[in-house]
Amino acid sequence: MLDSIGTIFKNISGSKSMADRVIPVLLLCVVAMCALASKVGWADDDGIPDLAHPLVAESPTPDTEFRFEYIVTETSSADELEINPEGEFAIMPGVSIEVDIPYKFRDPSDGSGSQDNLDVAEIALKLARGVSTTSLLGGGLELELPTGDDGKDIGSNNEIIVKPFLDGGFIDGPFEYIGFFGLEFPFNEDALTEAEKDLGLEYNLAMAYWLQPRLRGIFELDGELVVIGDDNESVINASWGFIGSPIKGVPLEVGIGMSAPITRDRDFDQKIIISLLYQF
Repeated sequence: MLDSIGTIFKNISGSKSMADRVIPVLLLCVVAMCALASKVGWADDDGIPDLAHPLVAESPTPDTEFRFEYIVTETSSADELEINPEGEFAIMPGVSIEVDIPYKFRDPSDGSGSQDNLDVAEIALKLARGVSTTSLLGGGLELELPTGDDGKDIGSNNEIIVKPFLDGGFIDGPFEYIGFFGLEFPFNEDALTEAEKDLGLEYNLAMAYWLQPRLRGIFELDGELVVIGDDNESVINASWGFIGSPIKGVPLEVGIGMSAPITRDRDFDQKIIISLLYQF
């Protein structure tokens, strides 16, 4: 069965133009999202629980909010600093649009000189329905845009990734559990990387625990792997930290944590994450 699916995606990726490749996948994603919408319907605000916004993953709850991330990453080849302003706007109950515009500074360890550039910008449509007062089911479609610079080793200036995803979560007393699963369809890759991945899987599992009324502990596992393609790497990272509301009555959350790979395959050695989240 995987061979048959692989043949389909190889035929798509071998189309004459990028439009010929992207449009069929976008149509498949739209059909899937319409099917999801018909199943879950639209819920009132009161029917959608407000789940935590983890350190790495996104909250499955559609909302209107602004998030600012400050991320320091250490890799085998460079030290990196990423500043990521992220905005989300709820256009109706259970539906929101999200935009990320990260900017990265990179200091190579070989002394070749610092570089900086926009990283890969993302735009996403999020859908969700409250299954109960303590659980929700959602999904959506995310596009990763070629706003980076391959020459600086910051993102990509040619690759487009279409990512339909499913997410959800539930609350159980002081615990919150959140899951995310997305399929990555890359397009317009360069000749050196186009055979590496025809279909990828990205996932995140997060758990939050209320330590105090305004303080939560967070633990996450996130990873990615190639389902169809020549790249056989599989990466899993663990992240841990805290999210708190420092000012009573103000919808501001501050998060701080660390992340490190737990597999031999790795994209980085360690990472420090600081985030500010304001809900409107």
